[in-house]
Amino acid sequence: MKPLLSVQTRLLLAFVGLTLTSIAVVTWQGYTSARAGLTQAVQNQLIGLQRSKSAQVGMVLKTTRREVSALAATERMVQAARELRSAYREISKAPVTPEMKAAVDRFYTQDFEPRLAKLSATAPPAGAFLPVTSGAYHLQSRYVAPAGASYSGDGVLSSSDDTGPYATALAKYQRGIASIVERLGVDSIALVDPESLEVFYSYRGTTMLGTSLLDGPYAGSNLAGMVRVLRETKDLEDYRVSDFESWRPALGRPQAFVGAPIFDGSRIIAVLVRRFPLGPIADILSDGGRWEISGLGKTGEVYMLGPDFTMRTDSRFLVQDRAAFLETLRSSGLTSRTAETVERLGTTILTVPIRHAAAMAAMQGQSGIMELDDYRGIPVFMAYGPVDLDSVRWAVIAKIDRSEALAPLTAYLRRMLATGVVLAVLASLAALVLASVLTRPISALVQGAEEVSAGRLDVKVPVHRIHEYRKLGEAFNEMVSSLRSSRAALDRQMAENEQLLDALLPASGAAQVRGGGQDRPQTFADVTVAYVNLVGLETLSREQDEERAMATLSELVAAFDEAAEQHGVEKVRTIGSSYLAASGLSVERPDHTARMVEFAREVVRIVGRFNSDRQANLTAEIGINAGPVIAGLVGRRRFIYDLWGDTVKLVRSIENGGRTSILVTRAVHDRVSDVVPFGPAADFELRGRGTVELYPVKLEAAA
Repeated sequence: MKPLLSVQTRLLLAFVGLTLTSIAVVTWQGYTSARAGLTQAVQNQLIGLQRSKSAQVGMVLKTTRREVSALAATERMVQAARELRSAYREISKAPVTPEMKAAVDRFYTQDFEPRLAKLSATAPPAGAFLPVTSGAYHLQSRYVAPAGASYSGDGVLSSSDDTGPYATALAKYQRGIASIVERLGVDSIALVDPESLEVFYSYRGTTMLGTSLLDGPYAGSNLAGMVRVLRETKDLEDYRVSDFESWRPALGRPQAFVGAPIFDGSRIIAVLVRRFPLGPIADILSDGGRWEISGLGKTGEVYMLGPDFTMRTDSRFLVQDRAAFLETLRSSGLTSRTAETVERLGTTILTVPIRHAAAMAAMQGQSGIMELDDYRGIPVFMAYGPVDLDSVRWAVIAKIDRSEALAPLTAYLRRMLATGVVLAVLASLAALVLASVLTRPISALVQGAEEVSAGRLDVKVPVHRIHEYRKLGEAFNEMVSSLRSSRAALDRQMAENEQLLDALLPASGAAQVRGGGQDRPQTFADVTVAYVNLVGLETLSREQDEERAMATLSELVAAFDEAAEQHGVEKVRTIGSSYLAASGLSVERPDHTARMVEFAREVVRIVGRFNSDRQANLTAEIGINAGPVIAGLVGRRRFIYDLWGDTVKLVRSIENGGRTSILVTRAVHDRVSDVVPFGPAADFELRGRGTVELYPVKLEAAA
């Protein structure tokens, strides 16, 4: 049999182990606390940054809308649209000569289509983008095909050999449009005929000039869909956005457009189209390429995402180091084709798919913060939220690599470990001294105390035969037993208090008390309130003794409470013969008004049954209103929960001469008139409010 360890050795090991455990726990708690604090700070910063950038993007979009709408409404633009369209229609009537057709066909075959094929994943079919209108052949043969330089899609519309009516109109307005383009920082402006959907003007000499967005080569584009919507509008200030697409006239580069109608009097004569102002938005999201100024460090960025779950701005990493970014893409979970497309087009717009949970949540209109892997396959902290552009929803996402965000923790952990080693050595020396003095019963008490501090109250230390240790052990065991009893009593009392609180107050009031916010009233934007006034209780009280009268009132209130619970309605409070209830207060319910009306009808039924059973003659005057209310606790040590506001004041003043009735305001009537039978509206004189139009609910339908 092996000799047992001595008491001194055991105590030494126990103290050393306890000390090391304590140091480890403290170190771990410090680390986790620091990590939580740092994580929260990073998340708060990202959320603030995301919201700030979203707001700035929204301002750019509002400014763009005002600019486009204002531009479309200027007399100069109306005149330009009128005369350019007239000139275009005139040249469209002229026959297309073989020379025109040959020049245009040669341009597409030898210049445009080969260039487009180099930038596309698949080569387009030969002749797929040839125009189908005579106007397109006239304009492109003079303004697009004869260009001396190779096609880029960026040249300003001009011609040296056109002397017809279109050239005359163009010379009259091109300089003015150029000044608008320069002043507003607009890449291009185009005008579309709302009847034929032919592009009769484009500031840039691109292959969309003269083409039909109805049946031409770009009829299936997002731009064509936007124009088809705008040509039907009757609104002078209408505005639409077409989402990004691979725009063939720009040699496949991603383009998005905004449009607005141009009216000549009450008649729409053109649809104005301009390229989407991506440059200002990209500068906002990147602070002009200075990401670190925004607090994004070396790895953070803010980008936009479209409904097809691809980027709407270029990645920071592509802008800063294209080669390294492409290598990262190839080593991520994305396909090699994605990296090839980014390399070929030189952009992440429409090319990099992003389908993580944050992107999907943002596209569903949600905002928040997540920790996940980004499109590079790297763990990040990510804040997300939507940006609505009238007809298109995008998302703004702010993120930073988790490794960079939590880098300060590494130095902190090293310092904590060094401190822990020093404390462990000192504690071991102290334990060696104490171990020579203490004995086994003390060790048992120490172990018992550790278990109690961990929350286990079923501990019982053995009682030693030596008098001093026996007294100490008995006292310890009695203390643990007392703690156990006290905890059980405290748990029971807390449960009873919670039940009482839930019974006395609505859920929002109970939550306010638990949160310690008795002095802070809450504002609710839309709540339906009902005020029930029982008429006839005074007569019933005189006919019965006070105890029976109180029992009768209690029985009715209990029945009202049960009906309220069944219909999703909360009792606010009762005073005498009145009963105040609300729906949509603690729990948001889209149908809270319909629930409240159904509850009122049930109250009428309850009172009717009570009268039948007790041969009583009680009547229920019920008023219902909907709108904003203020709710809160009144009083400090003895409080009640109450509602304030005009919505409540009005409903409390509704009376109907002591007759059973359910009278609702117009706000309630308009919400539920399709499901609740109403009598004709009538004017009622309410206390302190003058004459108010109310609608009675037909009680026959509630009977």
